[in-house]
Amino acid sequence: MYSMKRASELLGISVVKIRAWENRYGIISPQRSSGGHRLLSDEDLARLGFLKEQTEKNGLKISEAVLLLQQRESVPAEQAAEPPVTDKSYDGFVEKLYTDLIHFNSTQADQTIDLIFALYDLEETFRSVFVPVLYRIGEEWEEGKITVIQEHFASETILRRMSALFRVFPIDSSLPVVLAFCPEGERHHIGLLSFSLFLRKRGVNVLYSGPDTPLEGLEAIIENQHISFIAASVTDPRYIDKLMNWIETAARNNPRLRFLLGGAAFGDPAARRAVKANVRYLSVHQWEDWYRD
Repeated sequence: MYSMKRASELLGISVVKIRAWENRYGIISPQRSSGGHRLLSDEDLARLGFLKEQTEKNGLKISEAVLLLQQRESVPAEQAAEPPVTDKSYDGFVEKLYTDLIHFNSTQADQTIDLIFALYDLEETFRSVFVPVLYRIGEEWEEGKITVIQEHFASETILRRMSALFRVFPIDSSLPVVLAFCPEGERHHIGLLSFSLFLRKRGVNVLYSGPDTPLEGLEAIIENQHISFIAASVTDPRYIDKLMNWIETAARNNPRLRFLLGGAAFGDPAARRAVKANVRYLSVHQWEDWYRD
């Protein structure tokens, strides 16, 4: 029998993730020692190891890996069905993370984010937890209900956790190279960072320039680094015209370039210039379909 800590060390899976998988999917059945400590069996470790391999090496979502495990073990279909994920389950995490952040509880916020990452994939986490939290915090800051320091702390905490994921995903050198940035003046880049991580998770080499990037000099980088795609995000409509003018020039000089545009500013159809073959406007719900195409 193995303690939770020892199982974590042997498998390379965090204790938080093991407990999250246990609570959500019931895939292990720890026993209790005489002292009340949770103990895992060889069978438990084998199941956890299987899930790790399927999610990390084969790219399955944890829910898909669990179903595969259950099918392999010939669990009846009615037991193998995954409990549906409801909006309420997301709402609980949104409320918890919001509370952690506005009270400057960085340790608890990190633990909450660890649990969210253990249960949901990156796109789900961004779309269903991070965006609602940041939207609520932004609204309450505008209404004077929270301070600018609380707003900055919350945003930077989420950005820090997302940025740390860049080193986790390996790069496939056979895939195109993407340059990702927000144009000069635009400082809201969480959406761009999330899209960049979406690509990195799939092996794409993303050169992430981030917010407030000067447009001058980018074409030299595009040429030197063999960039195939430009991903740009804008939330403030004031920065659209300059970006679009630059895109037209860059496209003339580099006909092979493709441009992926997103952000709240492009949510208004009037902000979008005539759609060309080399320009795509993407919302978070369209990322997967675009990538498959």
